[in-house]
Amino acid sequence: MQAQRTPLAAAVALIIGGSAALAAPLSASAAPSPTAHASGVVINEVESNGDTTDWIELANTGDAPVDLSGWAVKDNDDARDFRFPTGTSIQPGAYLVVDDTQFGFGLGKEDQARIFDAAGTLVDAHSWAQHADVSYARLPDGVGDFVQTTASSKAAANDGEAATGTVVINEIESSGGTPGDWVELFNPGAGAIDLSGYVLTDNSPEDVTHRFMLAEGTTLQAGAYLVVEEADFAFGLGGGDSAMLFAADGTTVVDEHSWTQHAATSYGRSPNGSGAFTETSEPTKGAENLFTGVAPTSPVVINEVESNGGTPGDWVEVYNRGADTVDISGWTIVDDNAGHTPAPAPAATLLAPGEFFVYEESLLGFGLGSGDSATLADAAGTIVDTTTWIDHVDVSWARCADGDGDFRATTASTKGALNACSDAPVETPGPTAPEAEPWDGSPEVTPIPGGITLGEDMSGLDYQYSPEGSTLWAVDNGTGNLYRFDVASDGSVSPAAGWEEPKRVRFQADADNPSAAGPDAEGVTVKAGQPESVYIGSERDNADKSTNKNTILKVNLRDATGADVVATTEWDLTASLPQVGANTGIEAIEWVADSELDGKLLDENTGTPYDSANYPGANGLFFVAVEETAGVYAYALFDDGSAARVATLESGLGGVMALDYDESTQTLWGMCDNGCGGTSALFQFGTEDGSAGYTVTHVARPAGLPDTNNEGFAIAANETCVDGTRAAYWLEDGVKADALKQGSIACAPDETPAPTETPGATVAPGGTTTPGASTVPGDGAAHGNGPDAAAGGTDGGALATTGAEHLVLVTLAALAALALGALALTRRRDA
Repeated sequence: MQAQRTPLAAAVALIIGGSAALAAPLSASAAPSPTAHASGVVINEVESNGDTTDWIELANTGDAPVDLSGWAVKDNDDARDFRFPTGTSIQPGAYLVVDDTQFGFGLGKEDQARIFDAAGTLVDAHSWAQHADVSYARLPDGVGDFVQTTASSKAAANDGEAATGTVVINEIESSGGTPGDWVELFNPGAGAIDLSGYVLTDNSPEDVTHRFMLAEGTTLQAGAYLVVEEADFAFGLGGGDSAMLFAADGTTVVDEHSWTQHAATSYGRSPNGSGAFTETSEPTKGAENLFTGVAPTSPVVINEVESNGGTPGDWVEVYNRGADTVDISGWTIVDDNAGHTPAPAPAATLLAPGEFFVYEESLLGFGLGSGDSATLADAAGTIVDTTTWIDHVDVSWARCADGDGDFRATTASTKGALNACSDAPVETPGPTAPEAEPWDGSPEVTPIPGGITLGEDMSGLDYQYSPEGSTLWAVDNGTGNLYRFDVASDGSVSPAAGWEEPKRVRFQADADNPSAAGPDAEGVTVKAGQPESVYIGSERDNADKSTNKNTILKVNLRDATGADVVATTEWDLTASLPQVGANTGIEAIEWVADSELDGKLLDENTGTPYDSANYPGANGLFFVAVEETAGVYAYALFDDGSAARVATLESGLGGVMALDYDESTQTLWGMCDNGCGGTSALFQFGTEDGSAGYTVTHVARPAGLPDTNNEGFAIAANETCVDGTRAAYWLEDGVKADALKQGSIACAPDETPAPTETPGATVAPGGTTTPGASTVPGDGAAHGNGPDAAAGGTDGGALATTGAEHLVLVTLAALAALALGALALTRRRDA
């Protein structure tokens, strides 16, 4: 639907009689196409993308004149209402055309035309999912179904031929979609196409069990989508596979696409319906494909768009990200409606570096639709930037970061100012990244002994040391499966007793729903002193893949007696982390003991060195890596499901896909995948001058490790060292065989303390009491120990949602220190 245009005082174009007048709107709502109205009046043809005007043609198929006085024409919005003036009538067999200069609004790419009688009864309606190349018309004239035409017959009988359709494979989900794998077909043609008997297969078309035939009578309308679900075709799509569509003869290939590994999201055609296949920014099953934008080269770019009733209307903001002033006089914005005239910026519009200019709806002369685009061209008419959206967003559609980032939905409109891309906390300072140093170990990396076959969507990995036998944990992000392996002295692994098959982790909300898709499990870690618990990092619920849900789940291994294990505690960190895409959230998780962090890490809540006594009950911090920002964020987690963000680390990489803390070298590893050549960022807490902060160095992957989509990384404990080296493990996403690989890394120097299996209890200095609440600055995440401290917080400044009770302890501890003198704390080991 296009927003309202300024109506012109023009007469209704009548083939027989009538005059024009505007009247008060009717109170009628949308309804499906009705049964034939007694009057015999029907919508007979619609042009929604005209060269000059949009128009709707009515036909009187009855045998008597019909008085149209007070009848209404609407699109899909009841607020857009045109009334035929008194005296308007249509004779039997006649046609009447009304266009957008009369009804005062344009017809959109995905819209509807409706007509109501004077009593408010729906007389006829027609809906469409995209503009027709020419028009939508009834064939046969007046009585048939709507089809796309090859030529319009405005104000005359429809006597042309229906446009023909085509079909392509348009989008593919091979990695556990909702509710399973799926293949989307699309008709980019101008008419409907009969798909009866068409056959869909994977890369084994000769296998009769892998051939799915579309049912008789399957018709795909122009511009429409047909999604074939895994439940229909009854075979899954693999990490290296194909989707093939055959004509009804079963041998003619109509379309096909092959891939060598799962997409992180889905594979789709870009542009939608016609282009080559590439990874989408998120799955859009049954809708237009969506892709991450490519940063334009122009110094002036589109930076933010409001398409859904901004103040005072829709608008498009452009931004000068360059170093010089740019004269944008005559630069134009237009949407995707070819009938709209590009709107120019006024003469003498100069944009200094860092300045914004807003094209208001009053300047545009048109509104922006729910599925629309904005295109910026310079004064010569050269397109310099464009952005497309498939639906209105709640607030605005904006680049993050300003000027060159990808477009995504924001949480706040910032017209004429920098975009609201994240919570932007005080960040722990970090140095400029140096060149990557060589791998400190053997260059050789080989598939791990034992012939382990895993799922196709493996991600997180963690090594848990014990003198009695160590454990390797792994998770599958597509299924939420948790794997547990015993590690032998030679580094080979085998499933632990009772874990011959993985356990599927489930959200608490899905406790009674075994068929629920479960978490997109990207990372796994263990916490010292909790041998019966494992923590999972998830970036979304696989039942809703289009929505980011950054969550940490704790599972009790005592509950893992069957095929599934339900989380005992969950921490939803979505609101306190930077707002990111659905599939670019938490990628890794790692727990680090307080003894490694006290006095070394800079607490962004207080601006002072981290003191674990300020977060009683947390007992260490959980570090999570966010793919889109490549940042690592430290959290204190509390038993009531609340959390406090403590620090932010900058990796200097394009992404962080795995985390592992090596206590023997007091180093937090953050590994990137093939997007950064497998380089790792090594964080060490504290600085040379003894102040709080961190240093970061970068280390290249071993030469023998393939530069593939490695998403898991773990280092064996120093106590397992043999001849100066110990095992290191990598886990590759997108393959089943040989996904788990083993190499080696140098042991820590002898003087570095080795880890112990079970730590002593963490004891905060001094006693603690339940403090009164107050409001404190910081990330705003909730944290507390009482039953009223709810994760995610509540409105109205409830004390449990501010986290103030923990920070009040800072003040109490400081006062105690002033009264009692310096408090000496002995270093304690927590891992």
